[in-house]
Parts: sequence; structure tokens; C-alpha cells
Amino acid sequence: MKRKTFLFLIVLTSSLFLFACGSSKKGNNETEDNEKDWPKGISVSAATIGGTFHDYATGWGELIQDEMGVSVNVEATDGPIPNIKLVENNDSPIGLVNMGVAYEGYEGIEWADKKYENIRSLFPMYISYLHWFSMPGANIENVMDLDGKIVGTGAKDGTPDYFGKKVFDDLDIKPKRIVNAGFSDYADQMRDGNLDTAGTFSPTGHPTAMEMVKTENANIIGVGEESSELAEKYGISSGIIEANSYEGQEEDIETLAVYSAYIVNKDLSDDFVYNLVKTTYENKESLVNVRKEFEDLNLDDVPEALGNVPIHPGAIKYYEEKEIELPDTAYPPEYEK
Repeated sequence: MKRKTFLFLIVLTSSLFLFACGSSKKGNNETEDNEKDWPKGISVSAATIGGTFHDYATGWGELIQDEMGVSVNVEATDGPIPNIKLVENNDSPIGLVNMGVAYEGYEGIEWADKKYENIRSLFPMYISYLHWFSMPGANIENVMDLDGKIVGTGAKDGTPDYFGKKVFDDLDIKPKRIVNAGFSDYADQMRDGNLDTAGTFSPTGHPTAMEMVKTENANIIGVGEESSELAEKYGISSGIIEANSYEGQEEDIETLAVYSAYIVNKDLSDDFVYNLVKTTYENKESLVNVRKEFEDLNLDDVPEALGNVPIHPGAIKYYEEKEIELPDTAYPPEYEK
């Protein structure tokens, strides 16, 4: 009888030990039961190596790996439009985009050859502004002065190229020539007299623009008073580059603005997506040490930034816990209220 009791205690103790191990917590305080639908690894489509998107995704990926135990592979791509296609087909479940082209993709308008209805918003990154920096001798004081000029618009089909050309078409601006190249090339071309101006759709303080302002007395222009009307047409925002954002810039500059954001495939599990968003916002301080752009990670931006493309239900759960009021357009067809 004693032997049977002893064996029973061993079995009971072993069972309790296994149960405790099975209930152990990882990373972001989620149990293994809740993690059963999590992928062991994910790919994130960003942009070219060395660009803001790629560096941002790399820093974020390291956080997710450390906190959630999920490996993250950051893929170099040609930017937002290819990323939308990759996420739509689940070839890459997560991608970085600007919300202007994401809206067009979801609606199946402009560049989109169909409705990309499998994409869902995750969280906004930062807001960017369309602006051009120009050599003093080019006599460019406003956007209409770009008519007849040699204009750099960045990588072909990138954000400044895509929206810059839309502005030119709508305002009947006809550049003499459009040059697609990298910004380091633009600085040399402008100094050599082969380029009048270059455009960027980025946060203020773009490195090449700052360099050219400081060394060549380049001036900064935006879209101007047409910004609000064009923003509504494009499904993005308008905004202000505040005075003194660049050396010698004495007045505010009105222009187009767009949020950059993460999107995910709708089939990612709600629990996994919830924890991606929670981990991101609750570790903002450590992310800021990786890239200064993480300073702009703000829950208050969510309704405006993500309202045009439905948000993943897992992310909605987190936002509602934080009492963020979302517009009706933020709720996807599969969401159960």
C-alpha cells in the first residue's frame, strides 16, 4: 500500500511539473496555449536596404524576436506597391506601406489592377510630407515653378515619384525631364547643374535636403494651397512643414502628407496580431533608441492614419482596450462586434 501511495505521489508530482511547464509564459506574457497559432517565423516586406523602411523594420523585428520569440526576416523590396501585392497573396504576411497606395489597393483604383481585399492595417509609423529642395539658381519658389525644370523624384514608383507625378498631372505641370535616382546622386547632379530640384515624401529633416540647404543654400517648397483638395482626391492627408524645420525656412509650408504604416494579411491569427501591436506600443521607449522615427508612434494617430483601410481584428482589440474610438471604415467585413 505504501508503495502504491509513493508511486501515486511521483506521478502526481510529475504531472504538476509538466502542467507548470506547459503553462510557463514567454516574451509578452502570453501562454503557450495562446501561442499555438503563432508562426515560428515571419517575413516583413520593407524597401531597399539602407532606407528608412528597411531600418525601421529591422529594429522592430529585433524587438518582436526578443519579446515574442518569433523570428523576423526583413525583406528588401521596391517599396509600398510590391509590398501590398506580397501581403495580399500571403507571400509575406507583413509589409510596410504608405496609406495612400494602400487605400488605392484596397479599393482597386489608380495603380491597382484589382481590389486587394486581403490586406489589413496594423499600426501607423510616422507621417511624411511631400517637399522639394531646389538650387537657388533654378528660381523655384513654388510648385508651379517646376514646370519646364529637371526634377528628381526618387526611385521609380516610390512614394515621392508616385505622388509627385500625380500632382504634376493635376496641376498641369510639365517638367522638362524626370530623373529617377538615389538622393546621393541628386546632390552631385544638382551641384553639377544637371538637376534643378529633387522631391522627397519623408518626415521633415530629410538628410540630403538638409545637406543641400546647409551647403548650397537650397530652398524648400511644398504643394501649397491646392494641398487639401488634392489630399482628399488621393485619399491621404495634408499638413504643414513647420517653420524652421530646415535652416533658413522662415514660414510654414503647406503640402501633402501621408502616414506610413504596417499592413498584414487578414489570415494572421487575432491573438498573434494583438500581441504584435501590444508589444510594439508597450516597448516604444526601447524602439526610439533604434530609430528616431519611433518617437512618432502614437495611439492618437490611429483613427486618422488607418481609417481608409480596415484594421485587423487583433489590432482592433488592442485599440479598443486603450479606448481609441475608431471610424466605421476601420472595421473589416470579418469583424464580429
